[in-house]
Order: sequence, then C-alpha cells, then structure tokens
Amino acid sequence: MKKLLTLVLTGAMLLSCAVSVFADDAGLALVEGSRLKVENGIVDMIDGTLTVGELKANFAGAVDVAGKADDAAVCSDDAVTAGGETAKAIIWGDASKDGKITLTDATRMLQSIAKWNVDISATAGDVDRNDKLTLADVSKLLQKLAKWDNISLGNVRWVLDNSKIKAENENAALDLFFNTNLIKTGRSDNENTGYNAYKVKLARNESEACQFYVAAKENFEGLTVELSDFVHEYGEGTVAAEILMHYYIDMTVHTNALKESPEEIIENDGFVDPLLPLADSFEVKADKNQGFTINVTAGKDTPAGMYKAVLTVKDSEGKAVKCANVFVEVWDFTLPDTPYSKSSFGMSGYSIYATLGAYDKKWYNGDNAATHAAHYEFLLQHNISAYQLPYEPTDSRADALMSDPRVTSFEICGENLRLPEDDNWNQTMANWNKVQSNPVWAEKGHFYYVDEPYMTGSTLIKHQYEYITEKLGADADFDIIVPFFNSDVDPGQYIDMLEFIQPYVDIFVPRSDGFHANTAGVPYGRSPWTSRGIVNKKGENLDRIMKLKEDPENELWWYVCIDPGFPYPNLFTVQQGNMNRVIWWQQFIFDTEGFLYWATQAEWDTFRKSNNVGIGDGCLMYLGAFFGYEQNLPITSYRLIQVRDGFDDFDYLKMAEELVGREKVMEIVTKLTTDVLKVNEDPAVMEACRDAVAKLIVENQK
Repeated sequence: MKKLLTLVLTGAMLLSCAVSVFADDAGLALVEGSRLKVENGIVDMIDGTLTVGELKANFAGAVDVAGKADDAAVCSDDAVTAGGETAKAIIWGDASKDGKITLTDATRMLQSIAKWNVDISATAGDVDRNDKLTLADVSKLLQKLAKWDNISLGNVRWVLDNSKIKAENENAALDLFFNTNLIKTGRSDNENTGYNAYKVKLARNESEACQFYVAAKENFEGLTVELSDFVHEYGEGTVAAEILMHYYIDMTVHTNALKESPEEIIENDGFVDPLLPLADSFEVKADKNQGFTINVTAGKDTPAGMYKAVLTVKDSEGKAVKCANVFVEVWDFTLPDTPYSKSSFGMSGYSIYATLGAYDKKWYNGDNAATHAAHYEFLLQHNISAYQLPYEPTDSRADALMSDPRVTSFEICGENLRLPEDDNWNQTMANWNKVQSNPVWAEKGHFYYVDEPYMTGSTLIKHQYEYITEKLGADADFDIIVPFFNSDVDPGQYIDMLEFIQPYVDIFVPRSDGFHANTAGVPYGRSPWTSRGIVNKKGENLDRIMKLKEDPENELWWYVCIDPGFPYPNLFTVQQGNMNRVIWWQQFIFDTEGFLYWATQAEWDTFRKSNNVGIGDGCLMYLGAFFGYEQNLPITSYRLIQVRDGFDDFDYLKMAEELVGREKVMEIVTKLTTDVLKVNEDPAVMEACRDAVAKLIVENQK
C-alpha cells in the first residue's frame, strides 16, 4: 500500500510539473479572444502603441519582449520570445522604432525613400501593406497624425472604403448612392451624392439611420433590395438592421433657412415622410429615384468596433445589378434606458379607433386597448412618452409601463381632459392613490388639464390648481404641467402669463421662441414672445424663464407646435432633418429637463382622405391601414426618426457633461447652434459635433 501511495503521489507531482511546464512553455500561442496574429515572423494586428505588459496579456504563456519591463513601451522590431519561438512586434507607423507614432516617423520614412542611410523598420513604415515603402505610406501616416477619419495604419482595423463595388450583372441605367439621414432628397434629384458606401455611427442601446437611393435613367419594375447580415471586424457579434421604404408626398421643403441670404430657398418635389416596411418589389420611373432608410440598432451587449454588410439591388430576374458596402461603427459606450430628457407627446387612443372605424365599424368597439398599447410601445421605441398610458393607472396592465425606465411621464387624470369640470374625479382619485403608492410612479405622474392658456384663459390655471388642492388637500404633493406662450394677462398691471402662472404650476413649458431674447429681434413677420411694455417693466423674457430654475421644486421644459414657424427649428415636413434634430442640441444650451409636443396623429383624417399631411404639425406617425398594412401596425416617419435621434443626441451631451463638465461640451455645441435662431445648417457640422461628443465620452469614461 505504501509503495502504491508513493507511485500515485509521484505521478501526481510529475503531472503537476508537466502542466506547469506546458503553461510556461506555450510558445507564442495567443489567449482566446486576442485580436493579434503571429505569422510570417511578426506579431501583427497591434492597433496603435502599447506597453510590454499589455502585449504580454495577449499570450497564453510567459513571453519576453526585448528584455523590457512591463511598463516600457513596445517598439517596432522588438523581439517577442517564448519557448524557443521568436517574432518581431510591429507597431504600424513606428518606423523610427521608439514606441511612438509621431512626425519623426514620417521624417525617417522620407529619408529612407530618399536613400539616406537611416535605421528604420521598413515593415512598420509600410502602413498600406503593399510590401514597399512609398510616399503613399508617408501620406497615410500624416493623415492619421492629423486625425483624419477612416485611417487605419497597417490596415489593422476596418475603415470606411468609399469605393464602388461592381455587381455581378452591373446595369449602367441604374445608380446607387447614399446620403446622411439629416437631409431629404427629392424624388427627381438623381445627382449622385458621391457616397458610394456609408458608415453609420452609434453607441450601444441606440438606433441610428442612413439613406440610400436607387436612381434610374429608364423605367424599371420588379426591383428588389436586400442587406446581408452585418459582420464584426473581429467576428465578435452583429447589429440589427431593417430597410424602410420611402413614401413620397408632393411638398415644399425649405433649405438653408438661416443663411445670411435674405432669399428663402425652397424645393418643390416629392419628398419622404412615411417610412414603410420594405415591399416585396419596387419600381423606379425614368429620371426618378426610390429612396430607402437603413435603420441600425446596437443592443446593450453589442461589441464595439466596425461592422460591414453588403447592400444588393436585383432586377426582376433576380440578378444583382447594383452593390454597395454599408459600414456600422459602434462606439464603446452605452446609452441609458431612461432618456436624460423627459417627454410628453400627444397620442389619442380615441383617434386610433375612430380612424380605424372609418375602414371597418368593428373598430368603434375597440380591442381592449391592444392597438393603443402597440402605438404607445412604438413611441417608447423612439424615446417618447405619450401624454397618457394606454390603460387607466388603476388597470393592472399599467403597472409595468409605469415602472418601465423608458417611461418618463404620464397624466394622472386620464385621456384628453382639458377642463377640470369634465373630470371623473372618482376615477382620477383612484388613479392618484395608486400612483402615489409607488415612488417611481409618483415621480412620473402629473396633472395636465390646461393647454396654452391665452390672456384671460389664465384663470383656468388658477382654477385647476384650486380644484386639485380642494380634492387632494393642501398638503398633497402633486405636479401640474402647463405648456404656454406668453401673453398679457393684466396689461394695466404689466402682468403676463409667465408671471401669473408661477404660484400654480410645477412643470413650466414655455414655447421655444421664448428662449430667444427679445432684445435680439425677431424674424420678419414674427411677433416677439413678450410685449415691449412687459419687457420694459419686468425685464428680458429669457432671463425670467431661466430664473424659474432657481426654485428646486420647479421643472423647466419647452415645446413647439404650429408655432414658432419658419425659420425657427420645428418638426415640420417643410424642414430638413437637421432643423428638426437640432432642437435637442438647443435644449442642452438652455438646460431644460423635458420636451412636450401636442400630438402625433393630428393629420390622420386629412391624410386618409387626400394623401397629404400638410406641414406635418402634430403628425409624426401613420396608421398601417393607410397603406394597406395590418391595421394595428404603426408606421414611422422621417421626422419621428429625427425626434428619436435628437433625444439620443441629448443623452450624448448630458453624458459628456457629467464626464468633462459643461464648458467643454458647450465648446462643441456652439459650433452647431448658439440660439434658437442661430444654426449652422451644414449637416456635416452636426455629424462632426456628434462625433466629437462621442469621443469625449469614450476617452473620459471610467
């Protein structure tokens, strides 16, 4: 027995030693998940500079890097040795072999090209990887040092390649090009944008979009389009994507609304607003185009990095006639489920069922709020909380919604009540009691009876406050929200709406033109937000509005509706997308907590009868029945996408502010906008500002 035990122990010791030796003698084997490659005598795919310790972490066993300590920089051509194997580390661009990528490297590369006797790593200098050192390598290095986008030294990372790719059955009578989602392209505008490929950029837990157009020189029918799955540069994941088809409406669109030229620049054409699910096939008339939106979504766990897919247009015979690459860059940060900006947008269950009833009377009986709930969820997917829940708060189905982190507000008093005397107080009291039973719900609930009071209508605000106080008691902690534009309440006493409502309101929602100083003047044909007499007596309206924030019990939001009109940013169809989306950049300037919009279905009856949505005031989504789809299918719009993305932009700005402070973020914001009437309308500026804010977040997050 003793001999057997000795043999067992000896075997165990030998096995232990063998495992230990194996771990230490793994050679240059890489750990699972490493993005490096060891081949052809080099350690390849190193992205930028790194320390010895960071390089060692990529290997399964112990390695030596030129005898250096872990905190030393890895230099090009440093010998990486383990288990008798050796390979050279290549830091692409580090031609001077000092572990840094600087102008010194460009100088050494030029000297080598000029046949000077200099010691460089020719491999590291060959940043375009064509096996020779040329001026093209120097140019690429200089572009990288100048922080150009889409430059990867040594082609270590995927970058946007704007080259055209040829389809198997290329058809010259068709053209395929992309554009930013900030600009609407008319159906008759077939001028190629120069974007032969496109890169969509977004964070995790975010959706973002781009557009592409199929333009024709002759009539085409039976065309189809498809997008391959997105592939990650390191094979680590994918992103979700859908193609939406542009539905054109004849309209006038303003461009360059705020340029110094006094001329109003407009275009008359067919422009997109509804975005339909992709059809089985489509047609394009000669000298026209058909537009599409690619909507990309990155989940909370989506790996950061670059993704690529191929977009293919096929003819009626199924032959590929046009192809293009689509790239997606996922930034290494995650947007929160709860938007930084609160919201309250009008959406009426009554409108849904009444409109459907025009198609089939059975809808007058409803469907136990299922269709209403589908539209409510649809708005949540666009970062929007509707005025009312699709159910009374007392309904158990409301519990999950009131607890949903995406929901930022809801009305306690129920649907479409604008006068307290119209209230069913028994139901409202039951709603109130339930909402107050949960602090999360209580934080989101408010009363909204009075909308845009005018002059003597101000008495309604006082009336609603007294009514609720009488019902709930003087000690009740309730919130009243009131959207308002300014008007004189008592001209003789120089009392305006802004002053009158302050004792009775908790959530103040002035219209956006109130944030433009009276002393700065107003556009021709527009009235000042505050009368001159009130300004002379009470002071500048912008200062008075911002003073509301001094009371910690107050919330300051803002809103737009049919006013303010052109040239103020708004959510009209007659504006380009950047003039919709910039609202949330301006919201950051004024540091308001929420955004209110009066309706999302206001033009449904008009659209059903005439296929026209006017300027789109109050209509941000459409009913599937309008287009022959399943009747409870909500249809998004071009402008609703801008709203969604505007809320996301606001998240970016607030996240960056928390990391680096307001001053640094404002340095970026002011390149785009400084006032509600001062906007740089170049879409490239908005995109560059968004990129810069994202960079602040990536580089400063813990």
